[in-house]
Amino acid sequence: MEYYLLVLAKFVIGFLIVISHLNFSGKTQLSQMTPVDFIGNFVLGGIIGGVIYNDVIPLYQYVIVLVIGVMLISLLNSVSKRFFLFRSFAIGNPIPIVKDGKFIMDNILKRRNKIDILNVASQLHAQGIHSFQNLKYAQIEPGGQITAICEGAEMPSVILVKDGRIRHSELEAIGRDEAWLQEKIASLNINNFNEIFIAEFWQGEITVVMADGQVCR
Repeated sequence: MEYYLLVLAKFVIGFLIVISHLNFSGKTQLSQMTPVDFIGNFVLGGIIGGVIYNDVIPLYQYVIVLVIGVMLISLLNSVSKRFFLFRSFAIGNPIPIVKDGKFIMDNILKRRNKIDILNVASQLHAQGIHSFQNLKYAQIEPGGQITAICEGAEMPSVILVKDGRIRHSELEAIGRDEAWLQEKIASLNINNFNEIFIAEFWQGEITVVMADGQVCR
């Protein structure tokens, strides 16, 4: 009986630690999770599954290992928010596949992207887009979803600056460079990029949200 109570205690503790981690991180839905979260949760599940029936490992060691796992996941997520290079490696960037009605074959055929065009077609059909011929722009998001814009529709906005850091891949996507961005930001009487929370480009105009919440246009 004592063995089963210990198994129950380990299960409850593991469940509470993982649920608490998800609630504190604000990622209680699958759509909110990054690849770091998915891999981390697999690791936590492996720890729980591997230890829960093992009565050799003390309860306190089990709890310590789980807490270390949770802290590591939180650290990696924090790093991915602050360093774009790590974010690109761990989470990925959007992959444009159609621009101005033309397929971007370099992105589609790159081996590391491994884009299944038939799967893309299925996702477009599920969105009510019945033909590639209707597309003006399409990109695959890091989570695997498809963002598609049909002919006649407005293009989505692009975040050019986040937390004071320029997103060069987004600048390249709209055919602009850093000098152009600096000129636009200066025209809004903003001299320090570190004061910017986000800078959004939409319909040829830039809107800047400052770190204090002030909006500049």
